[in-house]
Parts: sequence; C-alpha cells; structure tokens
Amino acid sequence: MIGTDLTGLVIAFVAGAAMGAGYFAGLWLTLCHMAKASSPYRLYGVSLLLRLTLLLGGFYLLAIRGYGGLLVAAVGFMVSRQLWLISKRSRGGQSAPVNHKDP
Repeated sequence: MIGTDLTGLVIAFVAGAAMGAGYFAGLWLTLCHMAKASSPYRLYGVSLLLRLTLLLGGFYLLAIRGYGGLLVAAVGFMVSRQLWLISKRSRGGQSAPVNHKDP
C-alpha cells in the first residue's frame, strides 16, 4: 500500500511540474508576442484566462484524490517555476522578451 501511495505522489509531482511548464511556457510566448499584437491587453487577458483555466482544472482533478497529491503537485509546480527561471537566466541576461521603446 505504501508503494501505491508513493507512486501516486510521484505522478502528482510530475503532473504539477508539467502544468507549471505549460503555464510558464504559455506566459513566455504571450510576452514574446505582446510587442507585435494589435491589442496586447486582450492577448494577455485571453492568455491568462486560458492558462489559469487549464492550471486550476488540473489542480482540481488532483485535489479530488486528496490533499497530499495536491500539495505535492504544488511543489512540482514551484520546482518547474524555479527551473524555468534558471533556464531563462542562463542566457546571460538576454531573457527580456519585449523590447522597450524610448519615448
């Protein structure tokens, strides 16, 4: 029985990490395309709504099975966030997706 619980927690961790990777990849793509968008606020709003819907839906499905899996998935999500930040910082400060225009 402990093996089954451990397997469920590993699956929850991987699911949380995958949801985090998808969430932050979607955020990165949104920020990259905002400079070219005709309506950047609408683009960001739609992207945020889509990303949050998918993320909260995934966490809801994990919460049905119990709080332990939900907490482990949240840890997986945060690990994914940290790995995403590390991967973007490793480019030597060239991670700014939007070029700021001087007034």
